[in-house]
Amino acid sequence: MVDKRCFVQFSHPGSEHSPDRSGKIGWNKNRHKRKFMQLCGKWIERDGRKRSGDLWTWGEWEPESDCVRKFDTRDGHHPRYLWYPYYSPKNSYRLLLNTDPFIFGEHFLYSNCLQLHYCGLKHLEQGSVIAFGSGKKVGSERKWMLDTVLVIGDSILYDPLDPHAALKDWVPDAFLHVTGGPLTYDPKMKKLAAKDPEKRKLRLYRGATPDDPVCGMFSFFPAKPASSKSGFPRPFVDLQHKCFNSRNWQAPMGHQCDLPPAELRCLWNLLVAQVRDAGLVLGTRAKVPPRRNP
Repeated sequence: MVDKRCFVQFSHPGSEHSPDRSGKIGWNKNRHKRKFMQLCGKWIERDGRKRSGDLWTWGEWEPESDCVRKFDTRDGHHPRYLWYPYYSPKNSYRLLLNTDPFIFGEHFLYSNCLQLHYCGLKHLEQGSVIAFGSGKKVGSERKWMLDTVLVIGDSILYDPLDPHAALKDWVPDAFLHVTGGPLTYDPKMKKLAAKDPEKRKLRLYRGATPDDPVCGMFSFFPAKPASSKSGFPRPFVDLQHKCFNSRNWQAPMGHQCDLPPAELRCLWNLLVAQVRDAGLVLGTRAKVPPRRNP
């Protein structure tokens, strides 16, 4: 299959995690969810100025976390909890969910979700744009909210049953535990190992950065500098384009459409504008959550 330069609308579950009675949460074993997190990172203001410090954002982090604050909100859009993420390495990652996309470290990473079901997701060319988000019903209207934009900078094929072999020089060590660990215990991968070792291979995509953009584009997540005020809802976005449908909440769209760079840049610009119109900044880097030995 030939690689294509695509715009992908990638819908994933959007519900929010809740803490246990101790104010913590263990490694998730059930359905994927989102967390509203406090991270140390970098962002770009509306006027283009680059800042660094503590910021708040929505994202996926399936390992352990401390709940550091409960917000007084009942509207179903704003977050209920603020999390401080961390991870504890395991002797076995059986039944634990992996984190994908992984927005921590020098590059955003997308490594596995739905790649076995949609072959086009394993054949995305440099400069492709993946918009990760979730559907939400507002009144009688179906809308789509954004949490991560990954612009593909480069990529590498790897064996999910042995991610360390190919990826140790490509990813933070935390990724090999948080994402790679659960993949090595994935029963679907083990079944494919016996049938077709080549078919089970996945592609790790690394995101472009502001210091090393592709066609002027870079990866980002909607964010705000950390504050004492309430959290913010994920921004609703809408693009009048064949590769996007705000009513599509399940299967990824656009992974079969080869688009010219100018068209991709236009779509990326629209996402940037809608995030900024929501009063948010472009988060461009987040420090890897700390490791805590069990």
